[in-house]
Amino acid sequence: MRSILTGIVALLFTAGISAQTHTVFIHGKSDKNHNGVGTTDVNNYWGTSTSSVAGSKIFVGYDGTTDPRTYGASRAQTNITTALTNNCKSGKTCKIVCHSAGCYAIEFWLASLGGTASSKGFGITKVTALAAASGGSELASALNGISFGFGGNAMDKALIVGTARGAFNHNNTGGVTVFHVPGYKGLIGASAILPGEDDYAVAYHSSCGYNKAGGLNKCQTSLTQSEGIWPFNSNVTYTQYSGHLRAPSLTATGLYKDHGEIKSEGNR
Repeated sequence: MRSILTGIVALLFTAGISAQTHTVFIHGKSDKNHNGVGTTDVNNYWGTSTSSVAGSKIFVGYDGTTDPRTYGASRAQTNITTALTNNCKSGKTCKIVCHSAGCYAIEFWLASLGGTASSKGFGITKVTALAAASGGSELASALNGISFGFGGNAMDKALIVGTARGAFNHNNTGGVTVFHVPGYKGLIGASAILPGEDDYAVAYHSSCGYNKAGGLNKCQTSLTQSEGIWPFNSNVTYTQYSGHLRAPSLTATGLYKDHGEIKSEGNR
């Protein structure tokens, strides 16, 4: 009888481990190499901002100057694949928290799966996208323009608005909902370049997952506004890509936080 009870306890313990939910953090643009996959935040990109998220944490690190769409040593796509294969399969589930270009990286990965995440064996419950840069940034576009294409690193070039929006099918999220958390605490200078509300690095058209670039001040499923100078103005409608929503705990105005401060909102 004792051996039977021991076996049952062991079986339940094993089942609990296999069903454990991890939070996987994917960082954005950085001048450092955060390469690594595991429980360590290499080179401290996230700092103390992950303390709002309870439970097991996995960090996906890569060279923050590289194109987030690329595979190879210290590259985002390779390390995302490793992290999710090791921690989000075989009964294990994961919530993903991405920041800035990290959202570009995971959205590209999901769109490139060749099916839904669940059909490929991944137990990904949702993506919390903090200040997503998957729609690009006008700051990267401006840098590229004033330098005649010679300025910036591979990450900067990937973040050019036209490049980011044409990089993959943003409507394909692999069956996983992406919940957006935008910030509107801008900065003089940057906000003069970024249209609409912004967090000094990305504008709402990107951080809310809208289907085209524009000057927007609300984060919601659909928004129609008059644009242009009268009498040549016309109504323009923006909608969020399929599979993209505002985080339900937020209002349409977003959060009064800047691009760095919003990293602490991973519990959304």
